[in-house]
Amino acid sequence: MAMMLNATADINRYLEMAATAGKGVINPEIFYSKQLLDTIRYDANQYVYFRLADSSPIQNKADKLMLKRWAPLQAHTVPLEEGIPPLSDKGSVEDYTIEAKQYGRYMEFTDKVDFAAVDPIIAHYTREYSLVAMETLDLLARETLFAVAQPFYAGGAANFSELTVASKPSMTDLRLIVLSLKKALVKPRANGRYHVIGSSEFFYDMIDDATVKQYMTINQTTKTMYDNTTLCPMFDMEFYETMLVPTSGEFIDNLVPSKRVYQLDAAEAYKYVTLASTGAYAEDATAGYVKDSRTGADASYIPVKSGTKVYDLSATGYNTAENIALGTEFVEFKAQHVLIIGKDALIRTGLAGQDAAKVYVKEKGSAGVLDPIDQRQSLGFKINSVGFGSARLEAIADYICVPSQVNLL
Repeated sequence: MAMMLNATADINRYLEMAATAGKGVINPEIFYSKQLLDTIRYDANQYVYFRLADSSPIQNKADKLMLKRWAPLQAHTVPLEEGIPPLSDKGSVEDYTIEAKQYGRYMEFTDKVDFAAVDPIIAHYTREYSLVAMETLDLLARETLFAVAQPFYAGGAANFSELTVASKPSMTDLRLIVLSLKKALVKPRANGRYHVIGSSEFFYDMIDDATVKQYMTINQTTKTMYDNTTLCPMFDMEFYETMLVPTSGEFIDNLVPSKRVYQLDAAEAYKYVTLASTGAYAEDATAGYVKDSRTGADASYIPVKSGTKVYDLSATGYNTAENIALGTEFVEFKAQHVLIIGKDALIRTGLAGQDAAKVYVKEKGSAGVLDPIDQRQSLGFKINSVGFGSARLEAIADYICVPSQVNLL
């Protein structure tokens, strides 16, 4: 059985259906547990990168989208000579290819979960998978954007290694980025404005920016800035907030994956160190499990996570027992990647009618001889064909800054 995925489905409607289907369908212990414990995760409105994509479907069951951008003809003021024809103009074209692939996930249940009616467990995980599908699409869009974005460093720093805790975001930097987009003839994303995707920490600092305060004083208004802390449109920019802004100390240094760490010593002086991946990586002991960012405990199991690696500061010799005891150990230096985009920055493609997610519910026994005595059933989702790409690489800017709240010890 397959049904279209809806991230806004009301789980209470499913529970009501199950409750009216007959007594004994819902285990009271499970029912009350589901009512008491809410799932801690980001809401659907946080996934803003996916919404930046312009849809361009693939036709005729192809597996990739071919795009062409024609170079414009240039005006010139050379006068014609009598009886001598001018040289012929020549056209040129740029080709872009965007591939579409399949994505999906599923989980198995025992025969104790009743599929005769909509069980609260199934209702819960149906809603979870709707958000996982949206999260998958948003992550694909985000990876595409930042993979090809032009980097701009806060305060005019030359590279990531020159950033410090003082490299706070500023409106002056954003205005320079927008100026560079205009000089590259990048059109605004929508509403005559370029879109800026930032974090709560980013906007926390921007409210106190000197240029923003001057804007509020001259216009004698705070608009929405003191209501929801998000900046109102200004300087040809619109601002959008999300908690899913990439925040990390990892970067590429001379083609080598590296991480920047820092130490606040007893004299409260900052010391920065760049660790190359060579000799600093260690196997992730939690193979398969995703950690809860709040508690550090195992949150959920993902089969493909096995084999990932993490930086081990103890193995590098920087974090000794002595500086850990003194509270002066090295920790990751975190910077944030704020996105500024213009028109044609992101394109979403896929087979027409096949780029939406579907939920699949397989009842016990539906596997035939692979489930001989009806003990296994499953729930999952699948996206048959989707891909992301850009037809205007210069329309994507990655503003790398260090908001004051991301490196608090």
